[in-house]
Amino acid sequence: MTRSLLPSPGAWRVAPLLVLAASSLLAHAATGTYQPPKDYAKDWAWDIALAFTVASIGLILYTLIFRRHRLAALQSRWLLFLGVCVAPFPVMVLSSAVGLEEAKAVSFCKSCHVMNTFVADMENPVSVRLAALHYQNRYIQDYHCYACHTDYGLFGTVEAKIGGLGHVWRATAGTYSLPVRMKEQYRFTICLNCHGQSQKFIAQKAHAGIVERILNGEATCTQCHGLSHPPRQERG
Repeated sequence: MTRSLLPSPGAWRVAPLLVLAASSLLAHAATGTYQPPKDYAKDWAWDIALAFTVASIGLILYTLIFRRHRLAALQSRWLLFLGVCVAPFPVMVLSSAVGLEEAKAVSFCKSCHVMNTFVADMENPVSVRLAALHYQNRYIQDYHCYACHTDYGLFGTVEAKIGGLGHVWRATAGTYSLPVRMKEQYRFTICLNCHGQSQKFIAQKAHAGIVERILNGEATCTQCHGLSHPPRQERG
């Protein structure tokens, strides 16, 4: 009697749990510094995607290595099908979701060196521009760039997402032009997402009727509060 080369059914159930546990420990390792609350949904999506990646590679390698060693042909084909066609699908979906979430971080915007001027000014503790004031006082708790540009680049409509991929390509290939400028005028209605219902905002006499004027395109926030980012001549 020959011994089967396939793992026992119990091993198939335990292996994914071990992969998840190991990747979770690596992802949640303590750094010794203050960390904001974790986005556990994103972390688990990353862990599950990693587990499926390992499972896919494992199934493919197992099939290729043992297909000539008494592994039934039908069994071999099914394992290869799972490794090539089934396991990669959740990896694609979950990794795309995690990628879009990670792209909301300031560090992602800063990774494109053409954006360094904007991020450096925002993080400058003595800057008086709007983005810096919001960052210094944590009017926005996290994803500071994303919160004010939700309709732009990778985060807006399908058309904007396609344009955002174009930005990534131009940044990678170095084909962008300086100074950096927006494709179209900023929509200041985005500011009303936070300020429109704020009692502090409403109580200001200077803001009387301003919401309607912004909605109608008759006024902008920067007319009274100055620029959000460095002027064009400082962006090159």
